[in-house]
Amino acid sequence: MRDLNVVKGDVPAAAEGEPSDWGGLRVPAGHVVRTAYVPTHNVLMYARPGHQLSPAAVERAYCRQLELGDDQTWPPPTGYWRDNGAFVLTDGRTRFLAAMMLGMEYVFVAWLVAPQEACLRCAGTGFDGEGEPCTVCQP
Repeated sequence: MRDLNVVKGDVPAAAEGEPSDWGGLRVPAGHVVRTAYVPTHNVLMYARPGHQLSPAAVERAYCRQLELGDDQTWPPPTGYWRDNGAFVLTDGRTRFLAAMMLGMEYVFVAWLVAPQEACLRCAGTGFDGEGEPCTVCQP
């Protein structure tokens, strides 16, 4: 297992337009949830001051991960991407630690993608009313 690095400083910056505190309980209207396997060395855990990990909760997550074997938990830990390509966990720290303790190289995570505004000419289809490519969206 790689060394655990502590990153000090303010709250990590979320990508523009994405809520950094999303914990996966609700999905805002119009948003899409994306998932992927991310290398564990590319994941940062964000913990607000005073939010300590419970050893009992980590042990439960560890036992559950042992039962799952190579499979991953659902719902997955959630977070957001930083500009530098790191994934910041905002929920699911115990599940992530359990995966690290078991030597997993990848962890299954989820994040929100904000809705994109649709083109007014083609309503987001990419084609005009005659079947031709939209000249506004795809010049």
